[in-house]
Amino acid sequence: MTTMDPARAPSNSGGWQTIGHSAARLYIQRSHEVGRIAHAYLITGPDQVGKRTLALDLARLVNCKPTPNMFGDDPTPPCGRCGPCDRISRDVHADVKVIDPHTPMRGVSSGTRESTPEQDAARTLISIDHVREMQHDVHLNPFEGGRRVIIFDGADRMSPDGAGWNALLKTLEEPPEQVIIVLLAPSPESLPQTVISRCQVIELHAVPREEIEQGLIERGGADSEKAAQLARLAGGRPGRAFAALEDETTLDRYQQAVLRVLVTSAGDIEERFRYANEMAREFSRNREMVYRELELWTSIWRDILLLKHDVTDSVANIAWTEHLAKAASAAGDDDGRIAIEAIAKAADGLRRNGMPRVVLEVLMLELPTIPSEIVESIELGEADESSDGGWDAPAP
Repeated sequence: MTTMDPARAPSNSGGWQTIGHSAARLYIQRSHEVGRIAHAYLITGPDQVGKRTLALDLARLVNCKPTPNMFGDDPTPPCGRCGPCDRISRDVHADVKVIDPHTPMRGVSSGTRESTPEQDAARTLISIDHVREMQHDVHLNPFEGGRRVIIFDGADRMSPDGAGWNALLKTLEEPPEQVIIVLLAPSPESLPQTVISRCQVIELHAVPREEIEQGLIERGGADSEKAAQLARLAGGRPGRAFAALEDETTLDRYQQAVLRVLVTSAGDIEERFRYANEMAREFSRNREMVYRELELWTSIWRDILLLKHDVTDSVANIAWTEHLAKAASAAGDDDGRIAIEAIAKAADGLRRNGMPRVVLEVLMLELPTIPSEIVESIELGEADESSDGGWDAPAP
């Protein structure tokens, strides 16, 4: 993707809902202005970094019908106020569809019965039937807008038998004129090269903390103190910050997760192996939760490394600075680096289908230990007693 000057990007004060990613927004807007919107895009980046929001902004852009404001000026698309923009935002636009593993299947083209809500909730992969229904839809003329936009959220979770990819490739090779297909995935490497070669790739990266903080205040109505805290914990992912803002229990569960990590870090080998076994069992039920837990480990050891060198401005877990500073004082010069490298190796091992229990036990053996006195000094109130201490805990 061509690199753009972020300073020239469209302002977030307009109809764009994407927080940050100014170069990507500018690239899409300029492409629209010169009539060069691609028929297929692959938007990559970490979970909750803004891939889906940017895809919906693209849908708003190509379907926007701006009306003059009170001064008679035509707003620049996407205006965010017209009928199409509003209906896309409310997920009721007839020509814009988001498909993920839980999307209900109508059975239109496959001849199967419509799926039940229970089946939709339990599904973990995008199936061939999802793709077949997409193929049926894209050959229909747009009903209410200028372009039909189909978004595959979690394209990397296509059914592994290859049938879905083969069917999708046929559409990508001969796309209908008024159709845009957008694939969302963690990285280009998670998709077949034959698919990547037929898409315009847009890579999204972590959003600066200041931009997330500003978005929380302007769009979420957060006060400055809470916005600053959530922006730090978001780790460059606006979606994570807004999810925490909307769910009052998120910070409580986060506190429990930090305490869990610190207790394990100060524990003996038996305590660490017990934690590894619990994580391995959880991995079979909820892989993303375990990956978030590993991100939390990275965040905590990164803060310890920063505090070891008296860098306080970039600490993410600010509510735990006092305890992490004590851990930093006791840590060796290389402990932070060793821990972060070990966590990264474990995450990579899990993604490469290594045995979860073995991978996580090796991690527990490699992680440095923090003094038990640090955990003993934590007051019970610092981890909300109302939380169940379960595994559904967000990582910064």
